[in-house]
Amino acid sequence: MIDKDKMTLFVTGMFLLLIMTTGLSYAYFSASVKGNENAKDMVVEAGTLSLVYTDGPEIKAQNIKPGWSTTKEVSVKNNGTLGAYYNVIWQSLTNTISNNELVLSATCQRLNASGTVEGTCDSISQAAISDMTIAKRVSIEAGITHKYTFTILFKETNADQNTNQGKKFNGVLGIEEYKAPNFATDSWEAIIAKVKAGNGSEYAIGSTKEVNLGTTYGTHTLRIANTSTPSECSTTGFSQTACGFVLEFADIITNNKMNDTNTNAGGWPSTSMRTFVNNDIYNALSDEIKNAIIDTTVVSGFGPDDTANFTSTDKLYLLAPGEVYSDWKTITINGEPLYDTAKNLTRTLDYYKNLGVTTINSSGAGKKNGTYDSYWWLRTATAITGSYFYDVSNNGDWSNYDANYTGGVAPAFRLG
Repeated sequence: MIDKDKMTLFVTGMFLLLIMTTGLSYAYFSASVKGNENAKDMVVEAGTLSLVYTDGPEIKAQNIKPGWSTTKEVSVKNNGTLGAYYNVIWQSLTNTISNNELVLSATCQRLNASGTVEGTCDSISQAAISDMTIAKRVSIEAGITHKYTFTILFKETNADQNTNQGKKFNGVLGIEEYKAPNFATDSWEAIIAKVKAGNGSEYAIGSTKEVNLGTTYGTHTLRIANTSTPSECSTTGFSQTACGFVLEFADIITNNKMNDTNTNAGGWPSTSMRTFVNNDIYNALSDEIKNAIIDTTVVSGFGPDDTANFTSTDKLYLLAPGEVYSDWKTITINGEPLYDTAKNLTRTLDYYKNLGVTTINSSGAGKKNGTYDSYWWLRTATAITGSYFYDVSNNGDWSNYDANYTGGVAPAFRLG
């Protein structure tokens, strides 16, 4: 929960580094690193953070050369009663040292309220000192301290480094409030830009946003169902339907049949439902959203009239059972595996996995059609019955039903 009262972020130490590279010999340089204990207040929405030096404000070094390094310990403590996020930043930065030869990295220990180390927090990988933001969206719980050990290294390149004589570096290290993006209120332009920049994961899984589908279908709710792309997504033949930035309709748009005739022959690619969602529903979206939707490789299972899984390329698609129920790959019926031939070729969406949705704990899979709970279709043909496709029942349990049954439509798509 977010406290409505504004809290104060105390930055009780600023890390000021000044490196002057001088001298007649290419190998030797002089440097000093100093601290500034002037406090600065910043306003944040949750928690009270303080930045404190644990080893004093000043480091001095003379006649440094390539291979030289120095360390600095800095602690960030959450003194409040709520969790918070922060960025580690350079409040000011001047770096004329070329060839990325001066680099920064950091390790981090997690201390409890008693000051006892109880694990690690995210480290900062070695990188050239250039970007103003060093670490972004660092989460810190109430009462916890993050104790960083920063290392500044003048890299030895085993080559002529004369070009960095007479160069200088200075910077002020601090922390700032992390302002989380808001999927519900951000413009589609901002959302799409963030996703295209590879920062879609800054939006919270499960966040929702209303979208107007015009007079035919009205206003419905889109939900962030996935932001991750684990290594299995790169496996040959793996469905991309639960990889990357996935939006799904959290409610049912309308009702429709999977097929006009009662058959699952040809699987998902041959269904009238596929045509319906990729024409009628797709075209009801705004041009801004449509232009950002990427083609998705969709793998789906087959029924007894076919002999192999199907692969199609779609803008919009229905989910598969394994993308909703995290135990789908392992459950059996009367000792026999489930009749889903493509169950191992997809993964559970982040939203349903985080919610703990399984075939036993399934209530989180339920969706509403207006004000009442309703069935909604999945894209997978059942392997032993030539007329059934899987669906989600009105209480969230998995089910299967005749292809010419009129059920709920709640497609998904990916942005990129």
